[in-house]
Amino acid sequence: MEQILNRPELQSAVAPFVIALLAYLGLRKISTLAWLWAVCAAFLVSVLLINGVTVTPLTGTRKIILLVLISFVAAALLPRLLPRANLQRAVAAGAAVLALLWVFWTVLARMEAGAIALFVAGSIGLALWLLFHFDRLARSDARLHAAGFSLLLGVGLSATAAASALLGQLALALSAASAGAFLAWVLFAKKDATEASQAPITTLPYVLAPLLLGLAAVIFARLPWYALLALAAIPLAVSLLPLKPDSRFLSALLSSLPGLVIAIAVGFWVWQTGSPDSGY
Repeated sequence: MEQILNRPELQSAVAPFVIALLAYLGLRKISTLAWLWAVCAAFLVSVLLINGVTVTPLTGTRKIILLVLISFVAAALLPRLLPRANLQRAVAAGAAVLALLWVFWTVLARMEAGAIALFVAGSIGLALWLLFHFDRLARSDARLHAAGFSLLLGVGLSATAAASALLGQLALALSAASAGAFLAWVLFAKKDATEASQAPITTLPYVLAPLLLGLAAVIFARLPWYALLALAAIPLAVSLLPLKPDSRFLSALLSSLPGLVIAIAVGFWVWQTGSPDSGY
């Protein structure tokens, strides 16, 4: 049994996908944000399988895990506490900046001033780009989940190809969990329900998780920084789709295609170019 639980494909694909799907089915009549809780629960189980229950020492990866889990809870609870959309956007942007500084502060402290300025400006710019585009996608459930799933998949494939199995597993686990909740929404959400307009803060996990995991792969696994630029085009590509089919299944399928193409292409390119082994 232990050998089965230690298999990466179970930890990062099968378990999160199935748990998220089942959790969504159990929560969909209780909460309008069932997908958030479902993905959070599935990711937590994957983390326990991959990382165990150990929290200390608080490495960069464990900081990212904690922040991602917190982002799910915040995304589910803050819409009621902060009803104004502009305030939610400000909180999400501030949270992303603080998360970047907390995770990478020890790395920044060893850099020269010019390198610090470049990293801070680039990472904050990337965070704001993702926040802006996911905020636009929040008007359509199909596009939002398609972009989030594809971006996490791209980060997971690229990080794994760049020789960081742990970062890759975490991103792939989130991607599989998102796919499970996405599929459950497509199949079991009320047929007569219109697509919910998600509050701006609910998109935070889809921004923070790939942002932190992707930057960690750049710093610690030598993932080319421009690979993140290509992956950051996913939410924009999804938003540019002109088709608006009546079928929820067809809408989900078509919304997923641009992101999947970019994610697989970038992951394949990183694998082809090769990368030195990482000690992270």
